[in-house]
Amino acid sequence: MRNKDKENIQLRNRLNDLCLLRLFRNTKKEFGEYIEYNLTSNNSILKIKPFTARCLYRKLSSQIFSDTYSTFEIDKELEEYQKASDIYLNKIKKKRIDLQEPQLLYSFLRYYYTDSLQEPDYKNKDLDKLIHIVNKNNEVDVPFLLLLILKILPPYNSKQGDVKDINADFARVYHFFEGFVKDSPNLTELPVLEIMKHTFNQCTHKNRIFLIDMTKRILGCFCALTNPGDAYDSNAVSEKKVPNIDECYWYDTDTSSDTTTFWQFEQMATFDYFLYRYKIKIDRKEVEYNKFEVSFFNNLNYLTLYAAKSSSILEFIIEKKIIQMDKQAWYKCKLDNETFPNKIELCEILAGEPFLGFKTLSRLTDSKKEEQITNRIKEYKSINAKDNPEENEYTFLSAPIAITEKFIYIQMDSSEEEENENNNNNQHYYRISKENNEGLKKIMLNDFVGILTIQNRKYIGFSPLSLFLEVTDEKALIENKVEVVDRIIL
Repeated sequence: MRNKDKENIQLRNRLNDLCLLRLFRNTKKEFGEYIEYNLTSNNSILKIKPFTARCLYRKLSSQIFSDTYSTFEIDKELEEYQKASDIYLNKIKKKRIDLQEPQLLYSFLRYYYTDSLQEPDYKNKDLDKLIHIVNKNNEVDVPFLLLLILKILPPYNSKQGDVKDINADFARVYHFFEGFVKDSPNLTELPVLEIMKHTFNQCTHKNRIFLIDMTKRILGCFCALTNPGDAYDSNAVSEKKVPNIDECYWYDTDTSSDTTTFWQFEQMATFDYFLYRYKIKIDRKEVEYNKFEVSFFNNLNYLTLYAAKSSSILEFIIEKKIIQMDKQAWYKCKLDNETFPNKIELCEILAGEPFLGFKTLSRLTDSKKEEQITNRIKEYKSINAKDNPEENEYTFLSAPIAITEKFIYIQMDSSEEEENENNNNNQHYYRISKENNEGLKKIMLNDFVGILTIQNRKYIGFSPLSLFLEVTDEKALIENKVEVVDRIIL
């Protein structure tokens, strides 16, 4: 048999697996209707000519890849499914390891996905057995294994037949992760959980592939939150969008009668924005302002706006805390024009409180009004609406970098050079070993890396990793394993 014929037969077998496992469609009939082949009689996919099956499989793979926003490669996922299934049947189920208690699985997931945890935070013999099995079989795909344990997915060679209730299966996965969030210390919300719920409710064809993709995304986001080195991969999933919304003023369309409150976006070098809300008090000749940080993402099938209070940077960088939900929010976002919008509409997905305070912003196009606002902001006294206006003001400036096989070099700016006791009128650099953090090995020259200054303290910031290394003084340099050198060594 020729190699081409063997490959066609292999693809036919995989097409058959997709059907038997009810991954793409919930019933055999629905799957047959999609591939235009009657499967309700004694017909079998294995009777389809190999070349025809190959064409169907390629088309199906492309559709699934599109449905999951370029994250789900069938060849790879079927292999991972089969491996996880073998381990589940032969190592877990056969040995009667009891994994029905949710706290046991919660503890396992925290242990597995958090680099800093040396041992699980829940003592249980069955949990110890599960960890031993996973560590011994380190190539097992944990999301697949989890769904098998929860009985959301059937074992790979199962003949269970049609999916009875895909909505009930989704609810079980959703409530499992809802409990996981509540059970996890220092974690108040996982916004992706609500995003997935919203997306599932809008799906035309709800299927097991969505549940697999959902599980992988949720665990990936949890991993990124708890391990800054993994944030690079997480950020890559959702592409940042940079619409032309700065260098102008905006007003709340729903309260257009309010002629004293305006909004302004200021683009940062990170492709994010500062968002200022100005409240002009003419009688006092004051301008009260609030400052937020916002980002636009292509998230799954719609545009998402993420907003955080500027005060959260202090918690995240200095206090090493996960940003609390009352200081961040996620919105579904609609622009009337993707590149140059005149209207921004928000629909809340997840928010601790509606702190942005608007549903629709419209671009101010009155040039005289624009000039008037600008003059008042310049002339009037600026009042930060926060209780402690100075505590969280910061700068984050891009810095030239060089990357070698082992190190990343960040050029000091002139002010830092003046502070450097070893300055001999030569250029100096911060040198960071890639071994300090797994994420550093993925940093590229076009990634945003810079120097952040807050509360008179300096940090090297790797924006894609959400990683900040303090370099304020000698003590901080030693603690963060950062060196100051006067040359780049290739």
